[in-house]
Amino acid sequence: KAFSNSARLGIMIALYYEKKMSFTELLNFSGLPKSSLMFHLQVLEDEGLIKVNKVFTIGGVRTEIRITDKGREIMSKYIKYVKNLREEEK
Repeated sequence: KAFSNSARLGIMIALYYEKKMSFTELLNFSGLPKSSLMFHLQVLEDEGLIKVNKVFTIGGVRTEIRITDKGREIMSKYIKYVKNLREEEK
Protein backbone atom coordinates (compact mmCIF):
# COMPACT_ATOMS: atom_id res chain seq x y z
CA LYS A 1 0.00 0.00 0.00
CA ALA A 2 2.75 2.44 0.90
CA PHE A 3 4.37 2.28 -2.53
CA SER A 4 1.17 2.27 -4.55
CA ASN A 5 1.52 6.04 -4.91
CA SER A 6 4.33 7.90 -6.67
CA ALA A 7 4.30 10.71 -4.09
CA ARG A 8 4.99 8.25 -1.27
CA LEU A 9 7.73 6.58 -3.28
CA GLY A 10 9.33 9.99 -3.89
CA ILE A 11 9.16 10.81 -0.19
CA MET A 12 10.80 7.50 0.67
CA ILE A 13 13.57 7.98 -1.89
CA ALA A 14 14.30 11.46 -0.51
CA LEU A 15 14.40 10.17 3.06
CA TYR A 16 16.55 7.19 2.06
CA TYR A 17 19.26 9.54 0.85
CA GLU A 18 18.77 12.41 3.31
CA LYS A 19 18.02 10.25 6.43
CA LYS A 20 15.77 13.00 7.86
CA MET A 21 13.95 16.05 6.56
CA SER A 22 11.68 18.68 8.02
CA PHE A 23 8.06 18.89 6.99
CA THR A 24 8.84 22.14 5.15
CA GLU A 25 11.74 20.53 3.27
CA LEU A 26 9.51 17.66 2.18
CA LEU A 27 6.77 20.11 1.27
CA ASN A 28 9.17 22.01 -1.01
CA PHE A 29 10.66 18.80 -2.41
CA SER A 30 7.33 17.15 -3.20
CA GLY A 31 5.34 20.17 -4.34
CA LEU A 32 2.31 18.65 -2.64
CA PRO A 33 -0.30 20.65 -0.71
CA LYS A 34 0.16 20.43 3.09
CA SER A 35 -2.91 18.25 3.56
CA SER A 36 -1.78 15.77 0.90
CA LEU A 37 1.72 15.55 2.34
CA MET A 38 0.28 14.98 5.82
CA PHE A 39 -1.91 12.18 4.44
CA HIS A 40 1.00 10.46 2.69
CA LEU A 41 3.23 10.77 5.76
CA GLN A 42 0.50 9.18 7.89
CA VAL A 43 0.26 6.21 5.49
CA LEU A 44 4.06 5.75 5.58
CA GLU A 45 4.16 6.07 9.37
CA ASP A 46 1.30 3.59 9.78
CA GLU A 47 3.35 1.11 7.71
CA GLY A 48 6.34 1.67 10.01
CA LEU A 49 8.50 3.11 7.22
CA ILE A 50 8.99 6.58 8.71
CA LYS A 51 8.78 8.28 12.08
CA VAL A 52 7.29 11.77 12.45
CA ASN A 53 8.40 13.76 15.51
CA LYS A 54 8.04 17.28 16.82
CA VAL A 55 11.43 18.73 17.76
CA PHE A 56 12.23 21.96 19.57
CA THR A 57 14.71 24.28 17.87
CA ILE A 58 15.85 27.84 18.39
CA GLY A 59 13.37 28.88 15.70
CA GLY A 60 10.49 27.05 17.36
CA VAL A 61 8.85 23.65 17.04
CA ARG A 62 9.57 21.76 13.82
CA THR A 63 8.17 18.55 12.43
CA GLU A 64 10.99 16.16 11.60
CA ILE A 65 10.54 13.07 9.46
CA ARG A 66 13.05 10.21 9.64
CA ILE A 67 13.22 6.96 7.76
CA THR A 68 13.04 3.90 10.04
CA ASP A 69 15.29 0.84 9.83
CA LYS A 70 12.39 -1.00 8.19
CA GLY A 71 11.98 1.80 5.66
CA ARG A 72 15.72 1.87 4.95
CA GLU A 73 15.80 -1.90 4.40
CA ILE A 74 12.83 -1.84 2.00
CA MET A 75 14.22 1.13 0.07
CA SER A 76 17.62 -0.53 -0.19
CA LYS A 77 15.98 -3.58 -1.78
CA TYR A 78 13.90 -1.37 -4.08
CA ILE A 79 16.93 0.62 -5.27
CA LYS A 80 18.95 -2.56 -5.88
CA TYR A 81 16.03 -3.96 -7.89
CA VAL A 82 15.86 -0.82 -10.04
CA LYS A 83 19.64 -0.86 -10.59
CA ASN A 84 19.44 -4.51 -11.67
CA LEU A 85 16.72 -3.63 -14.17
CA ARG A 86 18.93 -0.91 -15.62
CA GLU A 87 21.87 -3.31 -15.90
CA GLU A 88 19.72 -5.84 -17.74
CA GLU A 89 18.78 -3.19 -20.31
CA LYS A 90 22.42 -2.63 -21.30
